[in-house]
Amino acid sequence: MTAPLPTLERLPRGALTLFRIRALLRMGIYGGVAFAVALGLSFAGNDHWPFLLPCAVVLGLSVLTAWYPQRAHERWGWALREHDLVISHGVLLHEVVSIPAGRIQHVDVHQGPIERSLGLARLQIYTAAGSGADGEIPGLTRETADSLRERLVRREADDVV
Repeated sequence: MTAPLPTLERLPRGALTLFRIRALLRMGIYGGVAFAVALGLSFAGNDHWPFLLPCAVVLGLSVLTAWYPQRAHERWGWALREHDLVISHGVLLHEVVSIPAGRIQHVDVHQGPIERSLGLARLQIYTAAGSGADGEIPGLTRETADSLRERLVRREADDVV
């Protein structure tokens, strides 16, 4: 029997805007690639049917762009407990990660241009076992990300002493 999830902190409403912008950017990139493939097939001597490919891709991506960001925003959550940080996310596959405080090596706060314009930040947690970030919480307000970083770093220092 698995233990119940703790009460999770949720991402701010601005994170939904971030997720929607990212989805629109992905839709533009994938739609552009589909259009380029269709254009290449058309020049290769095929009839006009290849242009159905980008139409189908853009239609499918439009549905996903309307549905996925909202659902992703609802599923993201985190909880700072006494001995660990719990991160929960995932739309199609739900993932719950528990990062023990004693294994945290360092914590970074990052802001890309879109995040910066929305006043958001991404918290990345690195542990002794990982070669990259072992945990990430996107879409936090900058103040929350900085505060959480300070609390995790303080815990790390307390565990070492």
